[in-house]
Amino acid sequence: MKILVAGMELPPAAAASVAAMPAADAEGELDMLLVGPHASARSSLALHFALHHSAESGLPALFLCVQDAVEQSVPLLPHMCDTSDPVLERLHIKYVKGHLDLQRFGCCLHMLQAAYSAVVVEDMSGVIKIDDRNTLIRTLALLVDGMQAYRAARQLRCPLLVTDSSDEARRPRYIYDRWFPLTLVLAPVAAPPGAGGNSCYCLSVSGSSAAARPPGGGGGGGSGAAELPAPESTAAEPAGTAAAIANAGPRFVYWTTGTHIVLESVLGLGQGPGPGQGLKEPAARPVGAGGGPAAAVLPPAAFW
Repeated sequence: MKILVAGMELPPAAAASVAAMPAADAEGELDMLLVGPHASARSSLALHFALHHSAESGLPALFLCVQDAVEQSVPLLPHMCDTSDPVLERLHIKYVKGHLDLQRFGCCLHMLQAAYSAVVVEDMSGVIKIDDRNTLIRTLALLVDGMQAYRAARQLRCPLLVTDSSDEARRPRYIYDRWFPLTLVLAPVAAPPGAGGNSCYCLSVSGSSAAARPPGGGGGGGSGAAELPAPESTAAEPAGTAAAIANAGPRFVYWTTGTHIVLESVLGLGQGPGPGQGLKEPAARPVGAGGGPAAAVLPPAAFW
């Protein structure tokens, strides 16, 4: 998660909290999912993820998106990054028109000759416009298995970040859990005084390793591409609920200006909440400008 906040403006207190976080973070996972409302700067965080990996490795990053969607809502650049920054020249943007384009991309990944530092697929809801679970499963199977073949062929880590909208209630959580061991959730929070009236959101981890991958992956025609029965446990606690967010460790509260994202505070640093505590008793006082009260995380109305 430190990678996703690296492009934010960090006030001194928030910067100290981020620096105090251990180096061994959830970034060890290579296949990640980021979900949140369209207004949560989700696409901006996905762009920051790609640019950070490109800046760290010197290799280009691949950003797949729907052209109309990204042009209507242009992602914000990282703080202190302008259009002349050389890292932007290493950002390779590929437009996809639908799920068939993404499935073909996954099938051909093992033949990709370029060495990429990261691959981002922005807004799965915009790519897969039809309400068909088998299409979603097949697309995810081809994409994730293709990335594994690409890493093996190129001897690269090359993490994959897929984003989706939490405004869509048609995406069952258990399908994504089968393919992504790490889910990052963006949820609305109460705005602190220093936010200047801007909407605030909380970045947290939810459902790490919640379900196992199908044995052998399987690609488009194997077991991983078949309809999956819904586990009974997944209906009880969808991603983004207060309980899921509260027990996920550090949470980052941020808000956006017209040009960049500001990290307001860090919650739950150093220890997780005890059983039954939920969000009423945060594990640590938030640190940030003003030292105000903790911002309570509000469960979104329609997560998954």
